[in-house]
Amino acid sequence: MRLGILLLACLALAGCGLVALPFRVTGDVIQAVPVIGKPIGAPIHAVGDVID
Repeated sequence: MRLGILLLACLALAGCGLVALPFRVTGDVIQAVPVIGKPIGAPIHAVGDVID
């Protein structure tokens, strides 16, 4: 029973990376835009950091 709960907890924590991935990718793509990309992409990328 304990092993099942431990595995379930690990699965739940691993799912955070899947939720954060779109924010990280979008932030990286936006940061590639010259001049305005860095200030706009940084907060979006930070959302991915907060989710993790």
